[in-house]
Amino acid sequence: MQTSFDGSNVRFQFGIPRGQNGNDGGSGPQGSPGEVTNMQLNSAINGTSNNSNAVNTLAMTVSDPPTVGEVQAIASKLDELILALRR
Repeated sequence: MQTSFDGSNVRFQFGIPRGQNGNDGGSGPQGSPGEVTNMQLNSAINGTSNNSNAVNTLAMTVSDPPTVGEVQAIASKLDELILALRR
C-alpha cells in the first residue's frame, strides 16, 4: 500500500495479490461450470411474474383531458403494482 498527500487530499493506492495458480494458469482451482439446463432456466423464468398476478388490470377509459379521479386511479394502480413486485 502506498499513500500520498497533495496538501488537500490523502490518496491510498492498494495492490491485490494474485492467488495460487490452478492448472489453467489462472488464480485458484477451477470451479464447477455455472451452466443450467433449459428446464432449470424455464422453471426460473416461469416463476418471475407470480408477484404481479394478484394485481388486476385497471380496465378504464380515460377522458380527454383526464379527470383528477382518473389520474388518481392510475397512480393508485401503479402503487399497487410496485408493492406487488417488491420481493
